[in-house]
Amino acid sequence: MSRVRYLLLASLIALVAMALLAGCRSAHTTSAIIYIDEQRYDKAVAVIQEGFEYRDDEPDAYYYLGEAYSHMAEDAVADDDYAMALQYYGDAYDSYMRTLEIDYETWEEDVTSGLKYNYTARLRQAKRDWDDKYYEQAEGHLRLAYAALPDSVTPVKSIARMKMQMSSEEDYMEQKTELLTEALNLLDQVLQDNPEAYELLLDKANVLAALERNEEAGNIYDELLAEHGDDTVLLTEIANLATSNRDYARAADFYVRIVDLNEGDTDATNDDQNKDMLVAAGTWYSLAAIGRYEDAIATMDRAADLEMFPTENLMLARVRTYYQYGKKVKGDAAAETDPVRKAELEARSTELLNRAVEIGTAMTGSYVANAEGFLYLSSAQMELGDFDAATANLKTFEELDAKSSE
Repeated sequence: MSRVRYLLLASLIALVAMALLAGCRSAHTTSAIIYIDEQRYDKAVAVIQEGFEYRDDEPDAYYYLGEAYSHMAEDAVADDDYAMALQYYGDAYDSYMRTLEIDYETWEEDVTSGLKYNYTARLRQAKRDWDDKYYEQAEGHLRLAYAALPDSVTPVKSIARMKMQMSSEEDYMEQKTELLTEALNLLDQVLQDNPEAYELLLDKANVLAALERNEEAGNIYDELLAEHGDDTVLLTEIANLATSNRDYARAADFYVRIVDLNEGDTDATNDDQNKDMLVAAGTWYSLAAIGRYEDAIATMDRAADLEMFPTENLMLARVRTYYQYGKKVKGDAAAETDPVRKAELEARSTELLNRAVEIGTAMTGSYVANAEGFLYLSSAQMELGDFDAATANLKTFEELDAKSSE
């Protein structure tokens, strides 16, 4: 016998003697500790169970029973025996809980440590498998984590989110509805005990939206909005649902609201999408069916202020918006019978169309191959009566358009 092993055994024998003298730990439990040290976990379980025939209220016995089951669960995981691992983690949890029922104050720290170890070990492995897209293995480890600590809803919530992710991947498109339905059922399971959990409700609304159950999703979003109106994640999901419902004005309003919040905080990392959201909002506002041109122009100009160097797409969006609004106001002026109001509208139309020409001229000077830029520039000049310039730019548009069609 090695010196180290001899010293360990001697220490355990001394521990047995002390326990017997103190009357606080049974011989069965002390034997189980030795078996655990020898990695003979089934023997540890057997000897503790035998001890229960004489005494079933010893907290030490239940704690070390939990330790033995925990080791057996890990061995089952290593052997890919999911069913046995699930059973042993459940047995370990029950044993630990019984320990606390008998003597919470003495054993709270040790039991918490044991539960945390089992739980985090499975969560860590689940994360590795999830990151590597080994989804079946990840789900297995998450379910084991839930068995190890059923007081936590994180594993079930994570499985639901993983299935949501899978449903958006090309490899699982044929299973999309099935995966989303499974995710929804899991979320409902967790929500039974946590009906007010914000993140869970948001996930549920997202799943319902993905299943095209938009009315149900919208109802949840509206409820959450009343209490979490400054959460940009929530606002983004509401905007996405509005887009799915073709309610582009609502989507635009929420995009602008998100940008307001992003610019009002101190986190510069969330500003990357501000310009794109403003351009999208401005484009939606300028749709003929919406016709919120003042909002469109204000939003587009705001997007331009975020750029050091004007980009092609934004310049095109702006010249188009100014032209469309200017043309509309010109039509309103022609139909107006009040002379004062008519003059105001005519002046406003001219102002808008001139701004379209300014932006269009700058754009076509920088992006000489963009056919649409020349088209909107020509159209604005035509509305202003500058026919020579309009004709020349229309010709350029036709040449570029023909070239792109070749």
